[in-house]
Amino acid sequence: MAITTAVSEARFDEASFYLGDPNATFRELRDTEPVHWYERGKFWVVTKYDDIKSISARPEKFSSERIAIMMDLIAHREGRDPQGYGARGIMFMDPPKHRAHRKALGVRFTPSAVAKLEARVREVIASIFDDLPDGEFDWIERVAEPFPVYVFAYLLGVPEADWAKVAGWATTIAKVGSGVAEDADMELIFGVIAPYLMDLVAQRAENPTDDLLSMLSQVRIDGEPFNEIEVMTYALTLLAAGSETTQSLIAGIAACFDMHPEQAEQAFADPEVGTNAVEEVLRWWTPVMSMARQATQDVELRGATIRAGDGLLLAYASANRDADHWGPTAEHFDVHRADAAGHLGFGVGEHFCMGAALARREARVVLDEVIKRAKAIRVTGEGVLRPSSLVHTYDRLPVTLDYR
Repeated sequence: MAITTAVSEARFDEASFYLGDPNATFRELRDTEPVHWYERGKFWVVTKYDDIKSISARPEKFSSERIAIMMDLIAHREGRDPQGYGARGIMFMDPPKHRAHRKALGVRFTPSAVAKLEARVREVIASIFDDLPDGEFDWIERVAEPFPVYVFAYLLGVPEADWAKVAGWATTIAKVGSGVAEDADMELIFGVIAPYLMDLVAQRAENPTDDLLSMLSQVRIDGEPFNEIEVMTYALTLLAAGSETTQSLIAGIAACFDMHPEQAEQAFADPEVGTNAVEEVLRWWTPVMSMARQATQDVELRGATIRAGDGLLLAYASANRDADHWGPTAEHFDVHRADAAGHLGFGVGEHFCMGAALARREARVVLDEVIKRAKAIRVTGEGVLRPSSLVHTYDRLPVTLDYR
């Protein structure tokens, strides 16, 4: 089967491509050229589930150090050094350095650690729902954006009085990863957000408490503390990664239920379906659409010769609908899908999302709250998808809850 004009004209590094119907293009690539050289972007697009899992499991051949997200592929194409953005966090490390950092930071995000937050997380979401108006409201502004930011601000140690101020910052930081940040965004990050967080870290260094900012001021890797740049990088990364993915997942719950009302009815009729419904949203919606890698040596993959130094876009959104893995119903949204949790919505391998347990818990708590209070959630206005090549979410999604 020949590549069509739609594929040849696809611009995988531009937000406009993801505002259209990217799944149609990915479907064709899986069938015709699953390892596709994107000439305009000067990188490979990998679309099959098994290939992405294999690449992610071989950091010695496919490195994250210089190319880990779309921003890096764009910088690489333009001859810029991605490292020029300054020190970078755990997403941009390979073993054994990656393992040491993950071991030091990951203790706060284990399933058992997250379970201890259950009561506080439920308090936060109940408070948010108590303040919702009757009738139509913006699901993003009132629920999807503030809730995960408030939870993560609590974990970081941000004073509750500042939570509302912090709520929009994660979106600004995430623009950098999508390669769409403007000068004003960078000025906000380095002129306002970073100094604010660093001031809190300095306070915690003097008077540590049981929060993530205190941990950043005290953590040791091979006996060495983080320097100021590393602390700032981690604080920014944790704020964005800890809230942006979950925001996208919560946006996806409302969108998926509205697009598939018969599936929503089943979830509302049986709250026990909730956990699996969250996994199916992660698969079908795919909040983080891709990650990236750089080949460290020449590699043959499905007949394509990937050269050392080449960048690869790992299209998670495509893998999560690969019929060779998911079967003939791969394109269908099914809250009862038995293997839904096998999705790549949180990545895979060394860089499986450290905050996955927290994101799952937050999404389930939101769904529980909706089901407890309402008979249905309906999109009742025009949604505005976020222009992003990295994150699949809305900037605006008007909804109405049919209260019980």
